[in-house]
Amino acid sequence: MDTRTLARWSDWRRWTWLARVCLAGLVLADISVGRPVPGLSGRHLVLLAGSVLAALTWIAWLPAERVGPPIRVPVLVVGMVGGCLAALVSPSTGALALPLAVSIMAGSSFTVLEGAAVTACGLITLVAGSLIVASPGFSLLGACAAVVGGLLAGLWRSQYRLRAEQAELAAIQTQRAEQEHVRAQVLDERARIAREIHDILAHTLGGLVVQLDAADALLGEGDDPEAGRRLIGGARGLAVAGLEETRQAIAALRTDPVDLPQALAALAAGDGRPGQVSYEVRGSPRRLAPEASLAVYRTAQEALANARKHAPGAPVTVTLSFGEQADGERAVVLRVGNGAQPGGPGGHPAGSLAASGGGFGLDGLTERAELLGGSLRADACEDGWVVELTVPG
Repeated sequence: MDTRTLARWSDWRRWTWLARVCLAGLVLADISVGRPVPGLSGRHLVLLAGSVLAALTWIAWLPAERVGPPIRVPVLVVGMVGGCLAALVSPSTGALALPLAVSIMAGSSFTVLEGAAVTACGLITLVAGSLIVASPGFSLLGACAAVVGGLLAGLWRSQYRLRAEQAELAAIQTQRAEQEHVRAQVLDERARIAREIHDILAHTLGGLVVQLDAADALLGEGDDPEAGRRLIGGARGLAVAGLEETRQAIAALRTDPVDLPQALAALAAGDGRPGQVSYEVRGSPRRLAPEASLAVYRTAQEALANARKHAPGAPVTVTLSFGEQADGERAVVLRVGNGAQPGGPGGHPAGSLAASGGGFGLDGLTERAELLGGSLRADACEDGWVVELTVPG
């Protein structure tokens, strides 16, 4: 419990204790003016001792609840016996309220077995006392019914309190779960933005730095100013492409729909290797979720960049297939394959895709695929290298 709950609980116990003191005082006052009156001999002494013991048990029970059951059970048994004796001797007063109150406390504070044991002691006292000290007008059936009814009322109160505590605990757990869900969403969004920043910076700014370094070297030597200007123009083209990719990333983060076949066609056409990159769409194109479209686009972008880096003279095929998986679920498969570089080693070297883009390319693509419930394969094939992404959609 927090501080406010403990404060409310303390206030509740204080007011409950005051209410019990007042009610016990009223019952004792009613007993004192009845017949017989409390005294120091015979029935009078039984009435005095029984009513005082039951009243003290009733009043002192809230502090005693913090004590262990081995002590609490005997305390309530004493109070129950005392209350039953008072009800036997003074049936015309409110003395029956004393064993009734004790049986309610037994039902609400103990287990069913312990509460039944305390109530059984009261019933035995009523039955035995009706043969010895009962006053005229005493109803054994009514007294037993009151004690048993008090036990049932206490058990109902205990269950009600337990349900209230469970409901409060469930509300706290729900609130914590919602907070964790929000936190997870924030972390997922941060990871998503990090992937976008990597995918843009790794390709665009990396190429821009290479172009500018080469241009600086040529212009510094002064041997070929025209080549330097061409490199600067290429660097400007990379910067423009980077700005366009930034706009696309922002659109994706805003969950704006993307025309995937058209975007891949533009990516393949703008690869800078006319005649080397072929693009094909299979199946009936359909609109995918923004996250899935972006994952396919980024995978194609990464694969083309690595093909350009590791096999610049090899042909590249980009295939986008809209179909179904073996389990009948709709899926989209992107396959980017390139042959071996003419006169060079076949395909990409092992781990080259992972090494591109600062070492986070393959990790980011795999993470995208797994978040969407898909898979990514990047491996050598018979005549080169293949990257294959499968996502639901």
